[in-house]
Amino acid sequence: TRTRFSVSVTAENSAGERFVAGESPGALQGFEFFEKLDIEQFTRTAAERAVRMLSAGYIEGKKMPIILGNGFGGVIFHEACGHPLETEAVRKKATPFADKLNQQIAHSRVTAIDDGTIFGSWGSVAIDDEGMPTEKTVLIENGILKNFISDRVGALECGVRRTGSARRESYKYAPVSRMRNTYIAAGKDKFHDMLAGIEEGLFAPKLGGGSVNPATGEFNFAVEEGYRIRNGKIAEPVRGATLIGKGHEILPKISMVGSDLEITAGMCGASSGSVPVTVGQPTLKVDEMLVGGR
Repeated sequence: TRTRFSVSVTAENSAGERFVAGESPGALQGFEFFEKLDIEQFTRTAAERAVRMLSAGYIEGKKMPIILGNGFGGVIFHEACGHPLETEAVRKKATPFADKLNQQIAHSRVTAIDDGTIFGSWGSVAIDDEGMPTEKTVLIENGILKNFISDRVGALECGVRRTGSARRESYKYAPVSRMRNTYIAAGKDKFHDMLAGIEEGLFAPKLGGGSVNPATGEFNFAVEEGYRIRNGKIAEPVRGATLIGKGHEILPKISMVGSDLEITAGMCGASSGSVPVTVGQPTLKVDEMLVGGR
């Protein structure tokens, strides 16, 4: 049984401008999940974000250092790097990582994991949809690509082992390789050290929607909550920012990884339908990324 709670808050000013913010926690649990939820706090957090960002100014687009917040910030890795690591893409050569196994594809501080075994987590599964027990799969270890996310067909065609990652929405679909709980592992860097040395940059504690081309890794994601970084300090809130890049080009630029790992619930749609997944990461620093502005 999977249980989820969602709140969406819309703020509107006198000029008719609107800003929408939300929170959607979920877990592999029954209704007891709601007993531990502070619904008032989730609602207050979303409302304060909506009001704060509605009154924010717009950011000027250019390349700059980025600090990505923990939790849903991991959606960039999920979309721009996770999907290209599925054998469904690898066997078709529709990914920049197709021939990179056991090669360095990320900064040495980056370790990325896809784990179906986390007890009670929204994206966990006991047995995949081909009858194979799930596992914890290390995808990237200290920057080195170690494994792909595989199903039976993908493992056979790519010559790799199965990882218990075959998933589908229902009997209407054939199972294919899909992510489960996918995250960048915690590091040891401190937030104040990430800020230090950034003369001008962007802190993005929460991302919104976006789009990705899995074959090329090209992505763009809206920043739901953003703040300027000036001279090593968090400054005023800004809106209208979009993060633009290619997953395989961003991975080597992740130079600092925090210890505050958090994973958050979501739904992922692909060729075998829509399945529950989590995305996650600690706070991390990207040395340079293109930021689109208004």
